[in-house]
Amino acid sequence: MQLLERLIEPISGNQLKVYSIEEYLLKNGQTIIKTGFLYSEKSKYIYPIINGVPILLTFKTTLTEKFIEEHKNILETLGLTTYTIPNSEPMKGEKSIQTTFTEEWGGLGDDEITFAYDEEQGIALHRDVWLRMEDKEYQSKKMVLDVGCGFGKEAKYLTQIFPNATVIAIDLNLAVIRAGIDLLETNKIFPVVASLFHIPFQDNSFDHVHCQGVIHHTFSTEKGFYSIEKKVNEEGSIFIWVYAWEDSFGIKGIRGLLVHIYWFVSHRIFRPILSRSPAFIRNPIIYLISAIYHPFVKNRGINKNREWKFENTLHGIRDMFTPMYADRLRFNEVLTWFENKNYKIQVQSPLTYEKLFKHRLLGIGYLGRK
Repeated sequence: MQLLERLIEPISGNQLKVYSIEEYLLKNGQTIIKTGFLYSEKSKYIYPIINGVPILLTFKTTLTEKFIEEHKNILETLGLTTYTIPNSEPMKGEKSIQTTFTEEWGGLGDDEITFAYDEEQGIALHRDVWLRMEDKEYQSKKMVLDVGCGFGKEAKYLTQIFPNATVIAIDLNLAVIRAGIDLLETNKIFPVVASLFHIPFQDNSFDHVHCQGVIHHTFSTEKGFYSIEKKVNEEGSIFIWVYAWEDSFGIKGIRGLLVHIYWFVSHRIFRPILSRSPAFIRNPIIYLISAIYHPFVKNRGINKNREWKFENTLHGIRDMFTPMYADRLRFNEVLTWFENKNYKIQVQSPLTYEKLFKHRLLGIGYLGRK
């Protein structure tokens, strides 16, 4: 309840009241609201809580409208019949992003392997390659914001890395609702459905903001960075990892030419078509590509001698071909954003990555400290 009361309206910043319809007893003895809603007496907007997950979107979805219809008798009893779901225009591309990432994460669920990393490897990647903090700093973080939590696996990594922290795990995708009770059972993770451009917490609220592989899937990676950066408190830190231009277009020779052809076909042709296609067209094509690709990838590289399933391949193919946006950034471009906000910058460790995983490190990973 305490964290629910810290939520604010995503656009206006109004304070919210909480109403419980159904409660749930966690294994630790704590009672949470499984079904209910938050509402603002100023704006007269309602935000559902489903499976323990508050949905603080600025636009309507089929799920939130269905919630209002199913509980209209309760709203009548409370005198809230004039209250509605917010119906603002979503940020550019957000409806498509929500649809494709809900498909992506809903299909994988709580699989042990995420993007080729099992839990032990995922924790090592975040702790030893990307963050590389001293133990004292890890222990000092009390409130951590995980932007783009997927199905919640990354949030679980962060609870291991920051032992004294509560992790607020937000994502636009609706699959996180299915993971709600499981994440709340950790007693350390608080999942929320929200846009990273309208995060329903006060600015300067978090000791650490963590955003890995997310903001490059928005209409503006730069604007995405500045939106989440506002949530870092005056002594806090922020980590982001995004796709690097050099990894796709900075390779020389024949290999570079082949990479250029691959990116042109996959991201100039397939991605625009598939991301905008209806599900009944998009999904069969993605399944077909995954079926062709799976025999080649399941025993390749880091996947050798492990249980790499078709669902893992499908998840990767969806991530490659269905998001509407996938920006490739240059190192200095991203560095400038951190410098504009006066962060002291620490760069990811490619050497540590190669020692851990026997592959070269891709992407741009920066940790900024105030």
